[in-house]
Amino acid sequence: MKIHLMAVGGTGMLALAGLLKAQGHKVTGCDVELYPPMSDYVARYGIPCERGFDPSHLDPRPDLVVIGNAIHADNAEARAVMDEGIPYMSMAEAIGKFAVQGRKSLVVTGTHGKTTTTALCGYLLERAGLRPNMIVGGVAKDFDSSFLWGGGEWTVLEGDEYETAFFDKGPKFLHYAPSVLILANIEMDHLDNFKDLGSLETAFVRLMGVVKEDGLIVAGSESPSVAKLLPLAGRPVQTFGLAGGEDWSAKDVAWSSAGTRFTLKGPAGDAGVFQSPLYGAHNLRDAVAALAACLAAGADLEALRAALPGFGGVKRRQEVVYEGRGVKIVDDFAHHPTALRETIAGLRQRFEPRRLIACFEPRSFTCQTKLHERTLPGAFERAEVVFLGPIKHAPKIPPEDRLDLGAVAAELAAWEKEAWVVSDVEEYLERLPRLLREGDLVAFFSSGAFQGIPYRLARALAEREARG
Repeated sequence: MKIHLMAVGGTGMLALAGLLKAQGHKVTGCDVELYPPMSDYVARYGIPCERGFDPSHLDPRPDLVVIGNAIHADNAEARAVMDEGIPYMSMAEAIGKFAVQGRKSLVVTGTHGKTTTTALCGYLLERAGLRPNMIVGGVAKDFDSSFLWGGGEWTVLEGDEYETAFFDKGPKFLHYAPSVLILANIEMDHLDNFKDLGSLETAFVRLMGVVKEDGLIVAGSESPSVAKLLPLAGRPVQTFGLAGGEDWSAKDVAWSSAGTRFTLKGPAGDAGVFQSPLYGAHNLRDAVAALAACLAAGADLEALRAALPGFGGVKRRQEVVYEGRGVKIVDDFAHHPTALRETIAGLRQRFEPRRLIACFEPRSFTCQTKLHERTLPGAFERAEVVFLGPIKHAPKIPPEDRLDLGAVAAELAAWEKEAWVVSDVEEYLERLPRLLREGDLVAFFSSGAFQGIPYRLARALAEREARG
């Protein structure tokens, strides 16, 4: 088929494009101007990509158009697709058709940890010889890719609760018909899609209803919302967590700079000692969930034990982008207070810095609202220095509902932390080189690229080091 993808530069859309190309389809795309690394992967996957959106991209006429959720109803190219009667579907529908139909799916969902857990499941199943397929919302380092096409019976998917498309306001994950579902946690997020926690929880109840009747839900029961919803599951459930009373848990945990060593406890008792290369309690939960799900998918326990230490992780998840003169720079995707707190704890465990300097860009719609304003200071409890901003509030957020970075900084200052509100990303390049000293770890947190500042700072420090 000739398949055209609109907004191909999104992580999920680009992964789908690569998977379709690997299946033998003729794939084209279009998007706004793309920058590295996405432009690099478009070229690497061999996807011809037009700049912008225009009806001329539909000549010659494609057999199918996949419309990403970044496309609005007034988009001229999308209107032309519909006016000309060209078959179209959303990204989630296309994943269901081309990656799930006729196969079994292992779907990873929850507010936090989806990308790492999805990549870990794909890696473990691949190393266990199951030839999985995978679409993940990040670049899995073991494959240097956001997709995997092994042709096997299992497809591993990151299940997003965000709306599917302008013509389908339901969550994306409703299209994936899980045979195994990891439901890790639920916390309020996506205020632009869900008005309150109850409406978000309802989306996950709907998700449990599309799990195959003979399927399995692997549930993070330490999450209060998940625990509340489990009586509504209507499917077999196995719980996981670190409290010790779950079906799947970890005991005899030993944390170190080399990773995490633990004994896996399952429903049938101890499953032996495992070594994870990941850091922090949140990543240990991810590993326990992934092992439970992969065993449910038919992977051999000993193959999983042998594979886990080699997992390379995901780009932009505790990714070191510079190390020199006793200073390290890390780039990370965390943006919710819970994820920020857990990631900072993991970074301290891994690197044991003298000072941790946290730089946070509130980029998502929800981050720019007051929803997390009271809990945000606590997310930086284990950082010595905090930079906040810049922030560009979405116009549809009323002034009274906007996050006040000054109030967050004042709270941090009351806790005797150095806290700065940054109005422009260039301030990072001006302030940080003067501030840094041996033993410092600088961690950048953003759901976007932070306008390239982590890498720009890394280049500036490398150039300074080269000059002596």
